[in-house]
Amino acid sequence: MSSQEHYGSRLPYKFLIGVVTLVIFFLEAPLIILVIQSFTAESYLSFPPPSYGIRWYKEVLTSEDWLNSISLSLTIAAIVTPLSLVLGTMAAFALDRGPKKLKNGLQTIMIAPMVLPHIVLGLGLFKMALQLDIDDSMLAYIPAHLTITIPFVVISVGASLQTFEQSLEEAARSLGANRFWAVWYITLPIIRPALIAGGIFSFIISFDEFIITFFLTTFQRTLPIEMFSTLMYQVKPSIAAVSTLTLAVTAFLTAMLILRGQVTSGDKVIK
Repeated sequence: MSSQEHYGSRLPYKFLIGVVTLVIFFLEAPLIILVIQSFTAESYLSFPPPSYGIRWYKEVLTSEDWLNSISLSLTIAAIVTPLSLVLGTMAAFALDRGPKKLKNGLQTIMIAPMVLPHIVLGLGLFKMALQLDIDDSMLAYIPAHLTITIPFVVISVGASLQTFEQSLEEAARSLGANRFWAVWYITLPIIRPALIAGGIFSFIISFDEFIITFFLTTFQRTLPIEMFSTLMYQVKPSIAAVSTLTLAVTAFLTAMLILRGQVTSGDKVIK
């Protein structure tokens, strides 16, 4: 191969690396700036900060308003996540093992909340909560969050079930296990990465949900609602600090998703 051909073959590779670098910078630069600003010791946000410290992290972790909002968000997410896993997994099994004629229609209905504008969904849920007199309560927050978390479980578990060899489950049943125990001991352990992915997605989405919760809340404030309420009056560095903490939790769960999740391609599962 001549030097000119070698240079020509390297040019697209270098161009691709350059494009990927620019895209990563475009996506990550705002987050990096936010994290740096969160360590300012001043009473205002600026970049770069004139001085550094953890003053605003201390305020967030000692403020009753911030702690109450974080606690409420964690409580809702902790309840919604297992419920989403149970209901979403059951729905995914029903779609995979049920009548094929109804599969496409039912699947479309189940994942509709993912593509439906949340402001429309929030308004509908608000009307229902008012009629039932359960607005501004856990009885409203949890079902509302379930409507947007269950579809993610249905998709992740459903994709894994499509690559699952049902002959393994049939072999367990031929050895004396009933349908429930065959699924419990054979199917669920094999599709565990999909269950982990669905659970992580559910937790992140519930913890960060703002629009739907905004319609339902009056006095109680989740973390996103508290952040929005604070921004209505002034932009304090505490916003950057709590955003960084939220980013750290989300990044940790995303890393778990990547390390413990799975990628489905055709009829192969890459774990």
